[in-house]
Amino acid sequence: MRYQSDAPKRRFLAGVSCPKCQEMDTVVQVNIVIPTPDEYIECNQCGHREHRPDPDTISAKNHAEDQLIRDALMTETATGTSGTVKFKP
Repeated sequence: MRYQSDAPKRRFLAGVSCPKCQEMDTVVQVNIVIPTPDEYIECNQCGHREHRPDPDTISAKNHAEDQLIRDALMTETATGTSGTVKFKP
């Protein structure tokens, strides 16, 4: 049987800069198993912590961005600003 510790597992993320202080190579990924499974990143320089967004939040954001693009394309088509580019000699 393999020994497994209950201590949080910290994994260094090379080439990643902190979203808050922008320091390079100071971010670690922390995995916690007990009491409830959790995963987040933490900056060793400024102490900033950030959890990964849940799939529903990501899906809602992507849907909103897609809708903005569709609306912009519809407006562009309705105003006649899209079409073939013609160069004058």
